[in-house]
Amino acid sequence: MNAENRSSGLSFAQLSAILLARKWTIAIVIVATLCATYALTNSLPKVYTSSAELFIDFRSNDPISGRQFTAANDEAYMQTQVDMIRSEEVANRIIESTKLMSGDAVKKIIERDGDVKARSIVIEGIGKNLEVNMRRTSRVVEVKYSADSPARARDALNAAIQAYMDLVMRISLAPAKSRQEQYSSQLDSLRQELDKIQSSITEYQQKYGIVDADERLDTGSRQLNELTTRQSAAQSLRLEADARHRAIQALLKSGVPPMDIPEVAQQRGIPELRLRLSDLDRQTAEVMNIYGRNHPKYKIVTAEREMLMRRLERESEVALSAVLMEQRRFDTQTDAIAREVEEQQRKLLEMKKHRDVISSYQRQMESVRQVYTSAVQKYDELLMASTVNTPSLAVLRWADLPYTHSKPKLQTNLVMAFPV
Repeated sequence: MNAENRSSGLSFAQLSAILLARKWTIAIVIVATLCATYALTNSLPKVYTSSAELFIDFRSNDPISGRQFTAANDEAYMQTQVDMIRSEEVANRIIESTKLMSGDAVKKIIERDGDVKARSIVIEGIGKNLEVNMRRTSRVVEVKYSADSPARARDALNAAIQAYMDLVMRISLAPAKSRQEQYSSQLDSLRQELDKIQSSITEYQQKYGIVDADERLDTGSRQLNELTTRQSAAQSLRLEADARHRAIQALLKSGVPPMDIPEVAQQRGIPELRLRLSDLDRQTAEVMNIYGRNHPKYKIVTAEREMLMRRLERESEVALSAVLMEQRRFDTQTDAIAREVEEQQRKLLEMKKHRDVISSYQRQMESVRQVYTSAVQKYDELLMASTVNTPSLAVLRWADLPYTHSKPKLQTNLVMAFPV
């Protein structure tokens, strides 16, 4: 029985008696531990934490690149923004704003390890001090920064927020700026090409004396049409003259005197001479019937008739020569007009060749102008899109001076020291 009682261990009464017997020892240890914790807590360097809040909106689309974002990208987008806040570029802005590299401790590291190593250590420390907390089902992000002084914590956090906003702005405007530079370069190239083609057209027109490149307004075509009309009329007259010439030659071969040929009889002066000859024939017949052939009056009338007859024959020969000359005149006129038509056609063909070259230039210019107009419209749309592509974030609360330090926490340390 006694062995069983010994193996059962201490009872609650025995434990209470032991603690009671050592109550002063326990109290002294507790008080000593709490005092040590209090002293140690007060001796530790104070850490101040400043906080701020950001509202980061989710962009459903990108008007510059044309990319579409879905709701499934929301978490990835927010995590990307958190990584940007904790990026090295933001850390560098914090270093520049708060002049961390000019501190005594950092200078010692620079002397020992160099500027690059010191800067890397400072950036690593900023990463540890900068805290970004995302809230579930919310796009409000809380950003905290811890430092050894309230002012440094506030200034570093505000510098981090401003650096993050600048980074978002630069990333947001980078596509638009890149596109603007590309389109500006393209527009300049197209404008120079348009000017070059227009200069080539003007130089070509001046070189070959082309006033109007529009063939519809060309006077040379109208002149050719007029010459063609004159040529047709001259050819018709020439055919008529050829026909008359053949008819006259046939009559002359058949023994018809020139004065009896119809074309000659119609010439100026011939009808009057023929009429006077008829009168003299009538007078000669009357005188012969009355006085006879030997009468002086008959001889006078007969002599006058012979003179008139010789004159009529001379006039008929002259008129016949004039009628026959019409054929050669029409031949000469037709040949001259044909040469003019040929020369005008040669000029028109030469001018058409030049106009074809100008038309080729104009087609090139029109093609380039269409591309230029389209590029200008796209450039205007790009400018409009870039002006409305503002960063989708806002600062709900900037960092303020913390009222008290965040570390070490005296109350928490004392509560943890009591059970120790």
